Amino acid sequence: MPVPSATTDGCMHHPQKPRRTKYRGTYPISREDKVKLDLWMSTHYEALPEPSSNEAEEMGVVPSFPYKDVQIYGDTADSMALYFRGVWGCLLTPKNVSDLADTPGIRYHVWVATKKVLDKFPKGSETFHVRLVLRQFLFELGLAMLGSVKGPVVIFIDSRIHDSKVAMVDETRALVDLFDHADVRRWRVVITLPATEDGIRAAHELTNKYSIGIHLSMVTSLTHACACIEAGATMLSMNVAPIMTWFEKKDVGEVEYPITPGHPGIKTIQSCINYIRQNSLNTSLLVTDIRDWDELNQLDGVDAAALNQNLLDQTSMCELTTWSPEIMEDYELSPAYRYAREAKFPSDFLKHERGVGMAMSAEARSLLSSVVYIRLGQNKVFMEKIEDVIRKEVRERLYVDAFDPYHPYSMAVRRSRLAAKTRTRPTGAATPSL
Repeated sequence: MPVPSATTDGCMHHPQKPRRTKYRGTYPISREDKVKLDLWMSTHYEALPEPSSNEAEEMGVVPSFPYKDVQIYGDTADSMALYFRGVWGCLLTPKNVSDLADTPGIRYHVWVATKKVLDKFPKGSETFHVRLVLRQFLFELGLAMLGSVKGPVVIFIDSRIHDSKVAMVDETRALVDLFDHADVRRWRVVITLPATEDGIRAAHELTNKYSIGIHLSMVTSLTHACACIEAGATMLSMNVAPIMTWFEKKDVGEVEYPITPGHPGIKTIQSCINYIRQNSLNTSLLVTDIRDWDELNQLDGVDAAALNQNLLDQTSMCELTTWSPEIMEDYELSPAYRYAREAKFPSDFLKHERGVGMAMSAEARSLLSSVVYIRLGQNKVFMEKIEDVIRKEVRERLYVDAFDPYHPYSMAVRRSRLAAKTRTRPTGAATPSL
């Protein structure tokens, strides 16, 4: 016999007689209200007397059903902020790391990484050392973040190699190898790759051949998401702000888009959520770059949300809960539901002879170019800032080590200078001593 479900008016209704829900989307909810909502659901599931119509509202909770918890990822490189907020995971990006590049916390990890690399590889060019220190720094930073969260740390590799599948595969394997040697469980480290053509194909190889968890970032459309899911990505992320902005600027002066489920940006993101949910996929969808709560309130079924420092401050001691409109009369009539239902599953975009991009519509390609390549350009600036901090530390470390006669680097320099003198000294001249 079908189980009755609770609706917005606080009464129990049979699922064969769906009723419209007043609320939908994702909301911050306090722990106290979460407990109240759980108790209210368990108490009134089979209650003989029906609750009053305003009982849920009096409890201060959003009275909708069904609901589920949404995992919160801190979009910050501040380990103390993550620890005190009690968030589930951490999303490290070139932006949030470069924002704190001049702080003592980040500089400490750069110093540790530089010392370890130069002690192990005293010889080599500055470019060689900077590249190794960058990888070691990301490992050290990720290791510190793991101590501040219970869930995974999503960590990036150098996004400037986004156009080389081989380079991304090699760099990802090298970074994960550092975590493996530190006995970090694989599920707690997810590597971010940009969802470019090469990034998607690199993700396919890394997930299927090396069992590495991959997060494909900057997904922009349902077709794009289908290709990323086909590659086996553990996590996809969609940047809410640039997707919304692209649609708003595209029709500027012609259409005024309020922040509602009818907004084309909301429909695009919601269709990807519905596609994952309707096909019961293991891939999770993370929404990032949220401008305000109004945007998040329009999205239901979200698996995770990355909140920046400002939004984390607004959700002090709170959780996120999503209320799904599965009992709404018009749920299956919504465009987002229809787009997801009509999308092919499983897809075969990776086999397209002209590439994943050419399998998309013209509008989807335009959206991808606007969001992905603009963000990659911004990431290049952020990576250069991080690299400048690392290069400065490498130079200072090499300068200090040059005055230590017993340091491997100093001895290597002296040997190289001795070899140069030996090659150029006249025949019969005495060999200079160390």
